[in-house]
Amino acid sequence: MEAKSPAITVEPTAVEAAAGGSASKKPPQKRKKPAASPVAAGTTLQAAHQQPSATPTSPASKMKTQIINEIMEEMNGKLGTSSSAAGEGADGTAEAEQMPARKKQKNKHASPGTDTTASTGSGEGGGKKQKKPAKQVRFHIKLYPAKPQPLATSTAAIAKKKKAKQQTTPKDGQKGDQSGTGATKGQQNGGSEPKKATKRNRSKANAAKSGPSNGAEGGEYVLPPPTSSFTPIQCVQVKQEPKTPQGKLQRPAAATPILPAGMPNELDSVTIGRQTFGWLIGPITVEEFLGSYWERKPLLVQRNDAQYYAGLLSRAMIDEMLRTNNVEYTKNVDITSYVGGQRETHNPDGRVLPPDMWHFYGEGCSVRMLNPQTYLRSIYELNVKLQEYFHCMTGANFYLTPPNSQGFAPHYDDIEAFVLQIEGRKRWRLYPARQPQEVLARVSSENLSEEELGAPLLDVVLEAGDLLYFPRGCIHQAATVPGAHSLHVTLSVYQRNCWADLFEQMLPLALASAAEENQLLREGLPLDLHHHFGIVHSDEQTAERRRLIVRIRAMFDKLFADTAIDAAVDQLAKRFQHDALPPMVDYTEWNDTVYGAGNYEFRADGTVQCVRPIEEQSSVRLLRRNILRLVSEEDKLRIYYHTDNSREYHQYEANFLELDHETALGVELLIKMYPRYIPVASLPVEDRLEFIRSLWEKGLIVCRRPTAAEEATATP
Repeated sequence: MEAKSPAITVEPTAVEAAAGGSASKKPPQKRKKPAASPVAAGTTLQAAHQQPSATPTSPASKMKTQIINEIMEEMNGKLGTSSSAAGEGADGTAEAEQMPARKKQKNKHASPGTDTTASTGSGEGGGKKQKKPAKQVRFHIKLYPAKPQPLATSTAAIAKKKKAKQQTTPKDGQKGDQSGTGATKGQQNGGSEPKKATKRNRSKANAAKSGPSNGAEGGEYVLPPPTSSFTPIQCVQVKQEPKTPQGKLQRPAAATPILPAGMPNELDSVTIGRQTFGWLIGPITVEEFLGSYWERKPLLVQRNDAQYYAGLLSRAMIDEMLRTNNVEYTKNVDITSYVGGQRETHNPDGRVLPPDMWHFYGEGCSVRMLNPQTYLRSIYELNVKLQEYFHCMTGANFYLTPPNSQGFAPHYDDIEAFVLQIEGRKRWRLYPARQPQEVLARVSSENLSEEELGAPLLDVVLEAGDLLYFPRGCIHQAATVPGAHSLHVTLSVYQRNCWADLFEQMLPLALASAAEENQLLREGLPLDLHHHFGIVHSDEQTAERRRLIVRIRAMFDKLFADTAIDAAVDQLAKRFQHDALPPMVDYTEWNDTVYGAGNYEFRADGTVQCVRPIEEQSSVRLLRRNILRLVSEEDKLRIYYHTDNSREYHQYEANFLELDHETALGVELLIKMYPRYIPVASLPVEDRLEFIRSLWEKGLIVCRRPTAAEEATATP
């Protein structure tokens, strides 16, 4: 059959909205959350101490910045790369404080915070947590010896090794290939408390059971941008370049994800996510999409390629998932129908088993699954890569609809929606917003009636392999056409991720900080304020009212301090750490992480010996660019991370480690140098080995041990 070029159709007028199946989420299932503790106002990495006002030009700040810059310059020189390639990062100014003789680090559960969303159902906590006196403990987890000792070694050999170690100089910045030679299914527990390890590592164990990634970290689906102008509702043909071996999209069997393959793991995880997104929307380029469609108007890509998304999902995969997992009605799956303008849900109780679900499907009901990424590796792999690029929670639903039926009423959602048509055909109708307030909506709508809808902006039938994007707030409805079923996946991003969400975080922090520093904000209100403001006086234009408005605006401008913006962005990034799916470790880096096999030797006498210790000569980098976030709150420095998260949304509380300011320098350097490796010996931390072991055991870093050739070169 002759292959046809893809076609792209867009709606010409701006439709600022979104939807495509709201990614409903469930509240935590396994643990009781403690009361939420308010975030300390006005504290950031740049001003993390309890001083009244930290000046960025203080001698201590200059000293700290100089330390980081010197190390980065040394790394850049030895690696032969520009310091700008280290990626994004703050300027790293912080007021120094006298370091305690011993440091502390805790592994705790954070309060759920004040985030609330229509699709998550997470509640708002209250009450201030009582502060406990600091424990003078540096790191509570010590797993690996500095050097593995053989069972039987002569005294002379031991002395020789000690002498060689003292004379050894680490080889900074040596890149080399990764030591991982293939995927393994072994996974080591990071040494947490036994009770926590049993629950918290379920997601890691599940990932290990499925086997490591097949290396599908690959090249972007690169095609030239369309040369023709877009016209409404008509298909515009886009000429494709011949596919080269580098740019060719690999399509494995239906049971495996069809994502770009062959990418070296040294690439930035954000770059990998961007290239995955490029494949998702191809042949439209990422630059063209962001410049012309993102939050502006719908995009339709018609590929005439039924196999483009075939590896992500199928009815057979759904049937197998139900047989091998405890999937439940309401929690995971909804059975719905929309007949005669009435939307109904038909969920029974208990587990979803194939005979019941296929019976509902045969009776004309639609099937919606809220979290297929929890059980389907292909959807999980796609989501976990996209979340690195968008730096926000990436959700997914799938919808299975029998012929001649519709499962949902017209509505709009609070997400940027990407509809991937997997099987069959489905008719989609998109409508303009009814009022300006619904454009880029922050909350999803109720079910809408046909009388409330205007003329459709777009009326199209999606075929297998097609893509439809529409912004949040875009009213939509979909139904199968006669004689054809439909299976599609809706990916959702950018829920609660707009400027208003940032300001909701920033204003309370900024106000508390500004009120503490500025006496004017602490002065009493004018006695006659109530005589000039309020609904009764809102139409007045007196001179006193105008004077007070000017005064209020001048005080309001004092809230916009850089430190408040930094603190607010950290809070959004902290929320991402709680929302995010646990990372998927690529097979090329598997053996250099805590998840790899071969870290221990199980001996005949019953002892277990670490055979891959972390040493001064080792080189490390973060596992992913967004794997952790350094946050200053409650007069403490913490790193929030998502390696201990479950694939089930918010099954556990947020995970964080507390650290001191010296240790924070090491974390900051790892962040700024990513994705490059740093020799452990170059870290500006007092106890470097213990610091790296604590990060390694949480799955936060990749540790490349020196090769035999490197050790031989370093040994005199």
